[in-house]
Amino acid sequence: MKATWDVPEKTLDNGTQFSNDFYQRFTLRKAPQPLRMNESVTKDYLFPTFYGDVSCAVAVLMCSYEKAAALIAEQLSPRIVPVRMTKGRALVAFSCYEYKNVMGVRPYNEIAIAIPVMVDPCCNVPVLPMVTDSFSRFGYYIAGMPVTSKENTIRGRTIWGLPKVTQDIDIYREDGNCIVKAMDNNGNVYLSLSISMDGTPTKFDVSSFLYSQRGGKLLQNRTDFRATFNVKKNMQLLFKKNVKPESPCIELGGTSFAPLLKRLEIEESPFQTRYAEHMSACFDLPNNLAPEWVQTVSVSSYNLEDEASMKLPSNNLKMAFFGTGAIGASVGGWVAPFHKETYFFDQGKIFDALKIGGISHYQGDKKDKTMTTVPVKVMEDISELKSMDVIVIGVKNYSLEAIAKLIKANAREDVIIVSMANGVDNQQILPRYFSRVIYCVVSFNAWMDHPVTVGYQKKGPLVLGTPDNSLRTEMNAIADIFNQGVETVITEHLQDAVHSKIVVNLTNSLTTLVGHGFKEISDLDTFQRLLTNTLYEGVRIVKAAGYKECKLGGMPSWFLLTASALLPRSLTRPLFKKNVAKMVMSSMSQDIIQRGGTSSELDSLTGYILKLARQNKINAPYNETIYELGKERFNKPGFAPMDVKEVWAEVQKKL
Repeated sequence: MKATWDVPEKTLDNGTQFSNDFYQRFTLRKAPQPLRMNESVTKDYLFPTFYGDVSCAVAVLMCSYEKAAALIAEQLSPRIVPVRMTKGRALVAFSCYEYKNVMGVRPYNEIAIAIPVMVDPCCNVPVLPMVTDSFSRFGYYIAGMPVTSKENTIRGRTIWGLPKVTQDIDIYREDGNCIVKAMDNNGNVYLSLSISMDGTPTKFDVSSFLYSQRGGKLLQNRTDFRATFNVKKNMQLLFKKNVKPESPCIELGGTSFAPLLKRLEIEESPFQTRYAEHMSACFDLPNNLAPEWVQTVSVSSYNLEDEASMKLPSNNLKMAFFGTGAIGASVGGWVAPFHKETYFFDQGKIFDALKIGGISHYQGDKKDKTMTTVPVKVMEDISELKSMDVIVIGVKNYSLEAIAKLIKANAREDVIIVSMANGVDNQQILPRYFSRVIYCVVSFNAWMDHPVTVGYQKKGPLVLGTPDNSLRTEMNAIADIFNQGVETVITEHLQDAVHSKIVVNLTNSLTTLVGHGFKEISDLDTFQRLLTNTLYEGVRIVKAAGYKECKLGGMPSWFLLTASALLPRSLTRPLFKKNVAKMVMSSMSQDIIQRGGTSSELDSLTGYILKLARQNKINAPYNETIYELGKERFNKPGFAPMDVKEVWAEVQKKL
């Protein structure tokens, strides 16, 4: 089922469909106040929510008790513990629902990823809470809950404190199994389940509790359901670990909830499966009058925007900066004084300079007044990456494949990667090697005078994001660390931020081509014509490709870039001269002119924009000319900048 992202203005009028004796046990009522869904829609739902004609497939699997307990302690409370099973294990249940009739709400699919728990138990008796109803403190902790409805994501997070996220979920039947596939926002399957529909028919009429957190308070949420399930039990798993099935019940990818699930060390053979059709169920408002032993549980603060992921105590995270160029050195130099577990890895002259003198950085033309030197911890050997929780990669995309392979061979399997490269190539490269990748859009310019003395135009900001808005807890932890030294924000619109930065980065190819900062520009009017139209083309192209503007620090707005190209140059000249005076050497200029290199970001920036232009049938003579000239000249040693009039003459051939 495809996800639905709209929120209807009115609740569905379907109350007459819930008339059997199961629903008559409950008294419908409204919440104390209507629920505000967005800026324009407010809804007054009835509770408990009734669910009719539900198809439900459940797979209960063994996992590591230690890892499950750590997850619950860090995200909820150490006084809520998993139910103990044999051989150092706990359970995780995947309950997959097709809600065909929901009171007041459109149909949707959902997966509840739940760990059976005991709340503040006097003793944690193994196994028994799973097979008897005599444990009043038994319930389920919800570790993740993908759902195909934005409306129900809002309801779940706001009312019940559940970690819902809107995604596509396909549920279908094949060869006697119920097949369930959950997909991230890029359409990649990160969770696949194959649950048997066969088994011994068993009647269930159950009341239970789900435990969650909202606004720093523990919530107890009652759920009731009735159905006849076909049940299969695999009791031999009580005595054996890691039994390999003929075909696995569960397969995990690398995005969304998958990294969390991998940490739990889930076994492939199901301990139990259940399958039912035509289930009746209801879910009530949170219990604000919970028993005393629930009210006294100490809970930590919890952000409802966090998707399921391990909660990370940021102060204890060991972070390595891999590659200490201008950006890596500036960000690392800002962060290191405040986060003691910050380390640096590089080689050659940069390694020697880091070890001897640390990082020196200064702002703009105020070198004498703002120069600061920071001593840093340097890793002597790449094998030390194995102890790192986070690795910040400060290399450009043209070097990224080789660096990713090197890090993969020497780092932990679950290491968090933060990429600070421009463009989108890193989004194709890094997921092939790592399961937890965060992308950082760098909204400032920096340059390196010599290893490792760096200047910067302004301090930040940094923008963190992921393509499917997963890894929110990891991003929060990293933002906590970075924010101690430089402004860092998290975006839910990564691709808009990335493409907004690419537009600004289009200046890099032109300024390198004409040697801005290394030689005098012979004709300011021609330079203005070239630069403003190059950026205006970029704005038109990314807008045609469906991306929206994301304001990045003090970078120029799309309105300003458009106006600068379309208004008479004589009118905009004073502002242009002012901005040119503030422009510093681009990283591409440093690579090609200052260091005499032959590798650049030409393909990942201007080349990528031209690809989008062709896909959307946008004419781009300025960027096309700059790309062709750069392609011809940058990859040859001893590049000599062109005169702006030469570049303009080549552009005119395409106009």
